[in-house]
Amino acid sequence: MQVNHSVLVVGCGNMGAALAGGYAAAHPQARVVAVDREPLRARSLLPANSGVVVLDTVAALADWQPDLVILALKPQVLGDALPELVGRCAGALVVSIAAGTSLGRLRQLLGGQRRLVRAMPNLAVVVGCGMSLLHAGRDDLSAADATLAEAFFATVGATAWVADEAMIDAGTAVAGSGPAYFFALVEHLAAAGVGEGLPAELAARLARQTCIGAAALLAADPRAPGELKAAVCSPRGTTEAGLAAMEGAGGLPAVVAAGVAAAHRRARELAAD
Repeated sequence: MQVNHSVLVVGCGNMGAALAGGYAAAHPQARVVAVDREPLRARSLLPANSGVVVLDTVAALADWQPDLVILALKPQVLGDALPELVGRCAGALVVSIAAGTSLGRLRQLLGGQRRLVRAMPNLAVVVGCGMSLLHAGRDDLSAADATLAEAFFATVGATAWVADEAMIDAGTAVAGSGPAYFFALVEHLAAAGVGEGLPAELAARLARQTCIGAAALLAADPRAPGELKAAVCSPRGTTEAGLAAMEGAGGLPAVVAAGVAAAHRRARELAAD
């Protein structure tokens, strides 16, 4: 596959900058342009020496036509922002990462655009370890378009296609919100250490590095999480005692399930707004 596609990223906040910067770094011969109303802030979010060109208006693109357009905008601004992009998107594959905005709504705002993909990346794209879910109306997407969309997000992590658009919302509750759940675990683990008498700085360091190491082990070891969990436990040891308390009635299984369900409900509410 050729990697000299021209890419327009509309919205260069944390997510847009990570996507634009990741693709530009992986394909330095490609032309990558970002449009953002705050170009100085946008440039500060891009990697040092990034090849991404940042402009402040769509009009500044003049007659340039990209091959791929990434809509990295908040859902509440799409109605105002997309009309001026209709002509710019006419000959391009368009990918939206706006939460809760359906393909049907995007198609309406873009004047009937057919080459559309919804994507839901998570914050870990910032360090090239993201998880991005992709969905498209397959009848409207060529194999080349599907390959291009997947290749774009593969530069910043792993990807997975979902056949049912509703699965984007469920996946958002797991992968999109998941990094925050993980950070909450680190936060609460450190606080618990302080509660058991550790100095705050040491407890924070222990919790952070322990979770970083566990994530690295999970990435390197093919065993399932449950098997790795069991490998840490000694019979009647400290870990077994801790897990028994955490995973008992009303513990982690129930708390995590409730959190994911709440996030899923909110994703569906956003889609209905």
